[in-house]
Amino acid sequence: MNSSVLIVEDDNLYRKELEKRLGSRYFVHAVDTLSEAIKVFATVAFNAVLLDIGLPDTHTDDTVARMKKEYPDCAIVVLSGYEDPERIKRCIRDSASSYLIKGRDDKDPEMLSAAIGKAMVNNEKNHKIDQVKKLIENGTEI
Repeated sequence: MNSSVLIVEDDNLYRKELEKRLGSRYFVHAVDTLSEAIKVFATVAFNAVLLDIGLPDTHTDDTVARMKKEYPDCAIVVLSGYEDPERIKRCIRDSASSYLIKGRDDKDPEMLSAAIGKAMVNNEKNHKIDQVKKLIENGTEI
């Protein structure tokens, strides 16, 4: 169990359920606001964030962008009750690796774990691609 996941969810009962579902697969830490998530990231490096976008201290439409700005190297998996296609596109555009619907995509712990794992792998690939792009832009021989 090497990978770590930060759950950012303001519904206490739901957050505890997520911790239970993921605790055997990952080191899990959970908070209920974006502010707390940012503080925790200052002391612990997480591989992925399971992020509710409807938090009390942020606007739904900028939650992913704010998290990615603070921690650009972390994979973000949105877990939200919002099924609006425009909102989903915005989250993906803002660098969420995945967007899961609460009550549908979170029922099976295997599916949830697979989404987090895939997000971490894709995030790592994107990070490497960005590094190569920077080398090319700087004229560095690869």
